Amino acid sequence: MEGGIAFRFEGQDLAARPGQSVTAALLMHGVLAHRTVRDGTRRGPLCGIGACHECLLEIDGRLSQRGCMTTVCAGMEVRHARSLPDAGEAVPLGAVPDAIGVERCDVLVVGAGPAGIVAGRLMAAGGLDVLVVDERHGPGGQYFKQDAVSGRAPDGQARQGGKAVAALKDSGARIWTDTLVWGAFREGTELRVGILRRGRAGYIVPRHVVIATGAQEMPRPRPGWTLPGVMTTGAAQTMLRAYDTPLPGRIVIAGNGPLNLQLAAELIGRGASVVALVEAAAPPWTRPALAARLSVASPLLAAAGGRHLSRLRAARVPVLWGSRLVRIEGAGRAQVAIVAEPDGRECRLEADAVCLGDGFVPANELARLLGCAHSVSGWPVPHPEAGRLAEGTTDQADVSIIGEAGRFGGAALAQAQGALCAGRLLSLFGKTGPAAESRAARRRFRHAERFQDLLWRLYAPVADLPVPADDTILCRCEGLSAAGIRAQCARDEVQDIATLKRATRSGMGRCQGRFCQPALAAMLPAPTGEMDFAAPQMPLRPIPLAALAVEKPEWRGHRRVEIPSALPKGGVSAPVSGNVQVTDVVVIGAGIVGLFTALFLAQAGRRVVVLERGRPGALASGGNAGSLHAQLMAFDDSAGADGPSLPARTLALQRESIGMWQSMVPFFDRDLEIKVCGGLAVAESEADMARLRAKVAVEQSLGVASCMVDSQELRAIEPALGAGFPGGAYCSEEGKINPMAATLAVMARAKDVGVTIRPLSPVAAITRETNGFRIVAQDGRAWSAGAVVNAAGAYAGEVAGLVGRRLPVFGAPLQMVVTEPVAPLVGSLLAHASRHLTLKQAANGTLLIGGGWSAGLDAVHGHPRPLRDSLEGNLWVARKLVPALGSVHVVRSWAAMNIDIDGAPILGESPDVPGFYNAVTANGVTLAPAMGRSVADMVLGTGRRADLDIFSPRRFHGGCA
Repeated sequence: MEGGIAFRFEGQDLAARPGQSVTAALLMHGVLAHRTVRDGTRRGPLCGIGACHECLLEIDGRLSQRGCMTTVCAGMEVRHARSLPDAGEAVPLGAVPDAIGVERCDVLVVGAGPAGIVAGRLMAAGGLDVLVVDERHGPGGQYFKQDAVSGRAPDGQARQGGKAVAALKDSGARIWTDTLVWGAFREGTELRVGILRRGRAGYIVPRHVVIATGAQEMPRPRPGWTLPGVMTTGAAQTMLRAYDTPLPGRIVIAGNGPLNLQLAAELIGRGASVVALVEAAAPPWTRPALAARLSVASPLLAAAGGRHLSRLRAARVPVLWGSRLVRIEGAGRAQVAIVAEPDGRECRLEADAVCLGDGFVPANELARLLGCAHSVSGWPVPHPEAGRLAEGTTDQADVSIIGEAGRFGGAALAQAQGALCAGRLLSLFGKTGPAAESRAARRRFRHAERFQDLLWRLYAPVADLPVPADDTILCRCEGLSAAGIRAQCARDEVQDIATLKRATRSGMGRCQGRFCQPALAAMLPAPTGEMDFAAPQMPLRPIPLAALAVEKPEWRGHRRVEIPSALPKGGVSAPVSGNVQVTDVVVIGAGIVGLFTALFLAQAGRRVVVLERGRPGALASGGNAGSLHAQLMAFDDSAGADGPSLPARTLALQRESIGMWQSMVPFFDRDLEIKVCGGLAVAESEADMARLRAKVAVEQSLGVASCMVDSQELRAIEPALGAGFPGGAYCSEEGKINPMAATLAVMARAKDVGVTIRPLSPVAAITRETNGFRIVAQDGRAWSAGAVVNAAGAYAGEVAGLVGRRLPVFGAPLQMVVTEPVAPLVGSLLAHASRHLTLKQAANGTLLIGGGWSAGLDAVHGHPRPLRDSLEGNLWVARKLVPALGSVHVVRSWAAMNIDIDGAPILGESPDVPGFYNAVTANGVTLAPAMGRSVADMVLGTGRRADLDIFSPRRFHGGCA
């Protein structure tokens, strides 16, 4: 290609136009497949906006690069992305920073589409320090996308966008493109927004943030939608308008809405071969009165729609009204589109590319992360939708939401809202805005709302997709089919999206459920609020681990938090007369310890009811990293003045419990991914070595199979470790487990033997009776039981308070981080001798990074949330031990509510409340089988174990009272 840029793909010399994305250049050469997934099949680009991560490529030795967001450079070496790439051979994604820079401004506008451009321009012109950031290479957004490649004369839409962008630049606003917003933190009175700009991390501290992130297409799953050659309508339009790259071959466009019609006309105008437009709505001429009202509301847009239809008629492209594309067939790529017509017949359309335009939902991850209130909208699919006013006002004083980030409504409405928001914020900051512009914007806003209402009434679909067939892939990231997810839902009686994620891993991939969540939600009870959707997690997009790895001071002692009370504020409903159910034992808490206790009691013939304030296994049991600890944590004190410390004296119970886990594997209905892989604590200095020697001496005196290893032995056990470590301590008995699968497996087994589990049943009162206790839930249901087991984790102290006793249990949330999957890199459970770290590799190839770094509580909802300093410090230690982590991306972080006690479990009967037992630990996954068995034996009276007396609640101030 004359004047082209030479690059190589899989060893083949290719040429690209200057400014093209790698994806566009490959499509121009007919290359549709970008990456290989776990089952060996290939995937190609889907969304075109960097959200789906189906366009991943290996570029110049760097893993997992988004082809649609990467501009071709001369000499670039491009390869298909492998499902499990070798991080040890990959090029680092960047240098580890000494510190992460901070930028301050009056207003941060996230998104440089129509809404963000107008808001940024007016606020900057009014005297505010405005910073506008956008992930793409230039401003404009999806509607005003500017041509990055050719010198063709722009059409009216592009010219309008060019003028808007020029006005933004002239206003004095600062504009940062190629800037990804990956998270946000509320730190005291400051709001700190995390960004990745040209590969380097930074933080922006604004006085106010305006979220103008636009909308995301929501292609509906149907068989074959994962084939290369299937992409969204917006992605195809981006390839055409921004990169001068029409899709190759024969094209079918299908879905619902005017964007599909516009794309078809634009492709025809560029000489592309459009086979058909498949539209779920009825033809507009069947509703002439509505069509006429739409024409009056906006003659220009109505005329544009008429021109598009005329172009299709002239090109003899059929429009299949009232029809749905129900499946796509092909061998390794899209080849045939199957369409269901209004009369029920199916027609087959030969196609090389299929564009799906099924509708839009707000890109609201940042808004939800910041705690803005959302309700449920059912159109076009169920999704959370922000509650905001026309001026962008939300329930968070420092956050505004404008444009389609709040609700899909088109560019005109978004621009009007941008102007209204700018006027409000100028006034808020004591500046004077153009009053005439605000008045005109309000008129445009009302007009645009009326037009959008008429438009979507005209485009109301009369045909819908069938229920996904069993072989339909619903979760693209994890490759999960409808049949598999349905079976899991039935097996575990799943009623909510969070449990479904834990049961199946759906929504846990790189896209964080953006493209599968509506299909998953359709399998569950209809959502009634925001909490029925998966919570957004940082990073909002995968980012290089190395970009956030900054050394932080180590700490001693957990950071305790005041957890929200589970007790009712207005009292409890009285139980209905005669409706007190009789049972033998009530277990409070459906975490893994409580579930094991219930299982063993039921196996012994006892009637057991488990009451859980939330969803079973949703807190610590389903949110931990899955370590099976058989040795002391390296940073704990290994010995006390009077001999082994409480943590050291717990080791025997931990080893017993790991053995129980292994022996019980055949009795569970799923793979728990248990592996006794050995645990390695790595020393960085001679002081660390001395610390480890003391630790190993204590462990060996207690029978633990631990020993010291030198530097050579260290590298023999873990070749991926960095250089310069003098040695460490190795324990062959340590291991790992999938805690989500384990908790659900124990719950299923407990149900099989008759345990009744009551979710969403917080306990409000416990009263002593002659033969036991009456336990009343907040909804007034009540049970009479001879014994109560307090396995309420972080809420165990509050539960003990219901019987008038004090239990020193404190909430101490901890964070975890997970990377993208890579080829085997780490075999052991890794720890650092003097820094907080646990590091292991899961069966799917992801690396789980934890080790006790404190998390905090979300300022709005009170849920555990990672802290910025903890993320940075945790990742720094991980990369220090395993340098190859500098070549991988962080996919997700999360936090779970752990507890802080005195280093040992609380296990046993309250000394002055007979029949009230406690089973509380900060190491639940490791200890759950042994603790469950032990407390069950105590309740059953089948034998006293003197070795467990040290864990009794008697140790607190001479008793429990």
